[in-house]
Amino acid sequence: MRLLIFMSAFVLLSCGQNSSNENKEKAKNDTVKVSADTAKASVKEPVHISPGEGIVNETLKAKYGNKWHVLNDKEAKWMKDAFDYFIVPKRKEDPDYPYITKGDFNGDGRTDTAAVVTDDNKENFRIAILAGPGKIELWEEDMLINAALTTVPKGMIEGGDIDHPKKIKLKGDGINVEYFEQASFVIYWNGSSFKRIQAGD
Repeated sequence: MRLLIFMSAFVLLSCGQNSSNENKEKAKNDTVKVSADTAKASVKEPVHISPGEGIVNETLKAKYGNKWHVLNDKEAKWMKDAFDYFIVPKRKEDPDYPYITKGDFNGDGRTDTAAVVTDDNKENFRIAILAGPGKIELWEEDMLINAALTTVPKGMIEGGDIDHPKKIKLKGDGINVEYFEQASFVIYWNGSSFKRIQAGD
């Protein structure tokens, strides 16, 4: 009888010990999982800030309040393949790419800035051409999300279409507006206003 009581007590203690060990192991695994999830949640993608973004945003704010600001990677919603192929290599040479470019766009001998901007609702897009103190023009023709800007040096450029090719002598640098796998165009100063010419496919 004593042997039976002893055996029953041993079995109960063993079960309690196993259950306790299982609970401890489960709690340990849950803690590790929560810690891993927390660490994962705290790791964020690095945000790219264009060096020229602050000055452009300040200039826009002085004239338009908070209506317009320089587009950024998150707002542009690039497809990963397009971003890796189209943006990353050029950004190594020009950290302002693709949203800001500089040149003498109106031919007055001073450095101007052009930037892809979006409104406070992130629904409308323009190219802000800053051509001197207080001189800002918002270009909206053919503006889509994911426009990339570069500067075309002053000189002769060819454009137009197959039926109507054109050659234009730029009075200042041009603003090349390109899209991934779509036609591009150049905005140029004709002496009195900014115009555009189709540049390529």
